[in-house]
Amino acid sequence: MEDANKKYGFLETDEAENLFAELDVSLKMGQHVQNYPHQVELFNFLEKYEEEIRAYYRNIFKVNLAAKGTDYTRYFYLELDDESRGIVKTRAKKLSPEYTLLGILLLKIHRIDKYFINDIYIPDLIQLIKSNEEYKNYIYNLFAKRREKEATDIDENTIDEWVRNALQQFDRLGWIYFDPRNKDLFEIMPSIERLFTMYSYEIHNIDRLIDETNTIQESTGGLYPVEEGENE
Repeated sequence: MEDANKKYGFLETDEAENLFAELDVSLKMGQHVQNYPHQVELFNFLEKYEEEIRAYYRNIFKVNLAAKGTDYTRYFYLELDDESRGIVKTRAKKLSPEYTLLGILLLKIHRIDKYFINDIYIPDLIQLIKSNEEYKNYIYNLFAKRREKEATDIDENTIDEWVRNALQQFDRLGWIYFDPRNKDLFEIMPSIERLFTMYSYEIHNIDRLIDETNTIQESTGGLYPVEEGENE
């Protein structure tokens, strides 16, 4: 035990006593930890002891602590897969393809078409999806294919529920952050860059997904874990 304490000296610090339990749970639930005010203490602790903490997860749980971005856009996460989930004993599960599709559309709206600059108001996002013919056709047709229905069978309440449920999952992952004063307002976080990098082609060519529904399957749409027991 003495050797372990020397190797993972961060565990003996006062900071670890106050922060590590919260950090450990967050990472194991698939959350991304980044340099934003609501996570700044966890981020600073993680960055300060980065190599020791990385060795801890690699040696104890056989999982990699990844770091992406630079400076203010830097973020950390555990690279969880089916094998490492069992070792880590996380309650995380795969993100559904339907929620991944919303992430792709959200990034097109925000990054490519630039409809929103800063905070995004959920009713405005939903209204845009329903009123913009490109987005509307994409969502209704693709959503209908996923559920083996006619596009006319997908009502507006279904779309509302899908958007809000997906955003709740993105919040748990740390991809977005809800304004604590107004839960209809959210900000896109730097860590959503993971989704942008993985699905860059689809985001730039989103219309082609209507005819290529199988592009997003459980095996690819489920790379990011979310909390077990929530609605899909």
